[in-house]
Amino acid sequence: WEEQEEMRPYKFHYSYIFATIKAGMIIIDQQAAHERVLFERYLRALQESRMATQKTLFPQTLHLTTADAQLLKDLLPEVNALGFDIQEFGQSDFVVHGLPADMEGQAEQKVVEGLLEQYKMHESELDIAKRENLARSLAAQMAIKKGKPLSEKEMRRLIDELFACQDFYKAPNGNRTFVKYTVQELEQQFQKKR
Repeated sequence: WEEQEEMRPYKFHYSYIFATIKAGMIIIDQQAAHERVLFERYLRALQESRMATQKTLFPQTLHLTTADAQLLKDLLPEVNALGFDIQEFGQSDFVVHGLPADMEGQAEQKVVEGLLEQYKMHESELDIAKRENLARSLAAQMAIKKGKPLSEKEMRRLIDELFACQDFYKAPNGNRTFVKYTVQELEQQFQKKR
C-alpha cells in the first residue's frame, strides 16, 4: 500500500479504524478487513499446505444433525487442511482432537456449527468453488465482529495485514474493507475554497 505513512490509528464505535495516509485518510471496517485477511490466509492453506493444529487436551465429541453430519463428511479433508483435527465417530458424531492454532480457546461445537451454517448460506452460489466457499465461510465465522475493542497494536497489525492482501479493497462477500478520503474531498465537505 504505497500511500500508507507512519500513522496512529483511532477506533470509532469499536467497528471502524481511522488512519491517515499521504493523500488524506482512510476509514477501515474492522470486520470486513479481518474477513479479507482470514479469507486469503485460509485459501492459501487450502491451496498450498496444511495449517498448524493446536491439539485439545480433552477431545470433544460433536453431535450434528444428519444433514450437517453429511456436509461435514463431504468437507472433512478440506476442513482438516485448515488446521482442524476432526474424525468421524459414528453416523452423526465426530471427535475434535484439535483446532487451528489461531483458534485456541474457542468452543469446538460452536466453531464447527458456525462454519457449516456459513458454508450452507453460500452453497447455492454456483460460481463459488468448494474451497473458496469453505475459506469464505471460516473467515466470516472467525473474523473480529463489530463492537469488539482492539488495541492500537491490534489495529496496526490488521491494517498491515489488510494491505498485504492481494485484493485489499473488498471482503470476500463483496463489501468494501475501507473508504478513502483525500484532503481535497474533506475540504469540500467543509466548503473550503482554494
